[in-house]
Amino acid sequence: MGKPRMKDKRYVYRISELPITWLTESSRTRFILGENILISFIENPPGTEFPLHKHEAEQILIILEGSEEHIIDGQTYHVEAGDVVVHPPNVEHGGYTKTGFKGIDIFCPPRDSHVELMRKQGLIVEEEEK
Repeated sequence: MGKPRMKDKRYVYRISELPITWLTESSRTRFILGENILISFIENPPGTEFPLHKHEAEQILIILEGSEEHIIDGQTYHVEAGDVVVHPPNVEHGGYTKTGFKGIDIFCPPRDSHVELMRKQGLIVEEEEK
């Protein structure tokens, strides 16, 4: 299998035109996959709980709107619009939002399970290695 890339590869995208991918029953996102990075425009409505999990990718979460009680490595932090959260690789994290929130998640390298979700939706193709 080659290296995954966006099926609709281009230089400029409009966020609202990216397909929605459901992460949980209530959490949704829109992905952009680069060569070495994955961006997720995440939206969690009020009352959403995002289960504790960990992955090999480093993750940076930028909260744009709303707030969340965010758990990282067993500690709970109140994060809100304007906050940036750094998740080292393989550190358990998750959260609960009473207000709902919108944010941008940055994964480097691309998170494998999210790339697989994109693959299942037909959003990526495999580019032959050169």
